[in-house]
Amino acid sequence: MAELLIDEYVQDGWKYVDGTLHCDGLRLERLRKELNDRFGWAASPVFVYSQSTLIQNVRHYTNALESLGGLGVLSYSIKANYNPRIIATLREAGTTMATCVSGNELQLAIQMGFPADQTILNGTGKHRWEVELAVRGNSLLNIDSLFDAQLVITVSRSLSVKARVLLRINPNVEAGTHPYLTTAHAASKFGVDDTLVDKVLDELRGAKENIDVKGVHVHIGSAITRVEAYADLMIASTQTLNKIRGSGWSGANIINLGGGLAVEFSSPLPSGYKGSQEVGKGNAWTKGQKAETEKHKVTTPSPKELVGAVTPLLPDNVTLILEPGRSLVATAGVVVTEVLGVKCSGERTFVVVDAAMTEVIRPALYGAIHPITYLSLPTRTQESCVASIVGPVCESGDFLAHDYPLPGPPPMTGSALAVWTTGAYCASMASNFNLRPQAMEVMVRGPDSYEVIRRPQHLADIIRACL
Repeated sequence: MAELLIDEYVQDGWKYVDGTLHCDGLRLERLRKELNDRFGWAASPVFVYSQSTLIQNVRHYTNALESLGGLGVLSYSIKANYNPRIIATLREAGTTMATCVSGNELQLAIQMGFPADQTILNGTGKHRWEVELAVRGNSLLNIDSLFDAQLVITVSRSLSVKARVLLRINPNVEAGTHPYLTTAHAASKFGVDDTLVDKVLDELRGAKENIDVKGVHVHIGSAITRVEAYADLMIASTQTLNKIRGSGWSGANIINLGGGLAVEFSSPLPSGYKGSQEVGKGNAWTKGQKAETEKHKVTTPSPKELVGAVTPLLPDNVTLILEPGRSLVATAGVVVTEVLGVKCSGERTFVVVDAAMTEVIRPALYGAIHPITYLSLPTRTQESCVASIVGPVCESGDFLAHDYPLPGPPPMTGSALAVWTTGAYCASMASNFNLRPQAMEVMVRGPDSYEVIRRPQHLADIIRACL
């Protein structure tokens, strides 16, 4: 009999036991069968979340911020994953603020128990009703432009309420990541350019009786691997904070450095397993894909390292807000997907699965790499299969990975794969393209405890909004 692979923990909450993936002690093959018995075809693909990983990810940040006492604040960026059960778990674990980029996100945050004055409304373009909602609730509002400042002034005057705002700056600091993930370079649509800060402050000062500038907001982008970039942001933010104080808001005392810390890109596999450790070694990989893989191999900094890099630069009695999204929820989720079949075209092998760009759009959108493994690992073998793992959507860009090395022969129809680090920007960016129902979501809380936190969607659910 061939030797089974070595069991070992692979990520917080995730473990292979006897060659089969477990989430918080629950065998996922068992979960898959129970969901299939209950929901039939709607049971796959499915997002599976580890509650223990969510809690531990929060604690990495709260422990790092402890050195600042009450001047260190953790805010969750809801756009990463808006499932209410996930938001509730993060809040209970110690996240005390919520960062929102729409009025609906703001309403959800308040419904989930965040006090309105512990929310932030961000965004480069806001409707009046969204600004009114934030001003009435005493939320912090990020000023993103001159016209944004003018709208907030108009609303605060009409409501006779003093608006609390942060000035979002664009310091032209390069994040060193994919252009679609960068938000603070010269060509970005986000934030107030350095050359316009004085003009925006002048506009706000003209309505000082209605505007209270509390501090500075800046966000460099996502998948950041250099804590030095945050140090650069702290220096730029401090300079702007001093300008704000000099413009009449002497009590301004907030610096919000955003989020964007990279997620560890490590293969969630037992040692000796031949698979995603070798991503990028296949001959068919393009130069760009190889470069992307090498970039993700860079060791990512921890929240403790981030806080340690910026604390010496933080002015006295100034509150530091961090608002991570992906680094709180990405590693807590996997997509479990069933293999529909295997086909060949020329020299290329395609593994067709029932998950698609409608569930995991990041590879098609900006070349993101998600490790992919078998739910039940094959026994050790010298044989391997390099395949493109694709979905059934009628679109050439529908892929989860190109030329991806899998151990053993091509997978069997009906077997299952796990797509990793899909807790962030996957379910929240899902679509109904091709009239595909949005996938079910499940939260695992222990070996015998799980909850369906998003029911399967059906055709009637999709077309109801069209009628």
